[in-house]
Amino acid sequence: MAIQLLSLCAEDLIRQLDRFELDLGLTYLEDPRLKGFRTLPLYRERHVLLARDPDLPVATGKPTWADIAELPLCLLTPNMQNRRLIDAAFREAGVSPRVVLETDSVLALYAHVRCAGLYSVVPHSLLSLFEMRQEVTAIPVNPELSRSIGFISRFHDPMPPIQESAWNIAGRLGLQARLDALINAIN
Repeated sequence: MAIQLLSLCAEDLIRQLDRFELDLGLTYLEDPRLKGFRTLPLYRERHVLLARDPDLPVATGKPTWADIAELPLCLLTPNMQNRRLIDAAFREAGVSPRVVLETDSVLALYAHVRCAGLYSVVPHSLLSLFEMRQEVTAIPVNPELSRSIGFISRFHDPMPPIQESAWNIAGRLGLQARLDALINAIN
């Protein structure tokens, strides 16, 4: 068995699943393009503000999207689905964010928060990737921005054995509790 792990935008993920080039995908489940796919919800992603300075006035409570829009931000590039969700939250709040850096790398986001004094809005699931140090804080935002994340696959009846095994294992992981604990451990 050979495993290939790819990072794809939602459009490419769906297209490759449709062409039988991929067996499984992990994506936002609140996407109308997923009609006709089998889905398995795994966790609800919650976004947090990454800040280097825990004494920042917005760090004393849950910052609003208007508060966040005033900060020098580093965000993912506009072609990323996560960024489109964040942009929609700013639009809904009636504000335009002050974006000073865009990247397609979540590790670059963290590095710029930690070393350049910028701020970022990231999914709490990414906190496990970062070497969180005392000088970096993850702060829940208000109102909360959250989306359901899960596995998707084409409908096969029966499901191929390897896909079914991965599906069953993922369903038993308890990811929501594990990821929510990351926020509690940092704050």
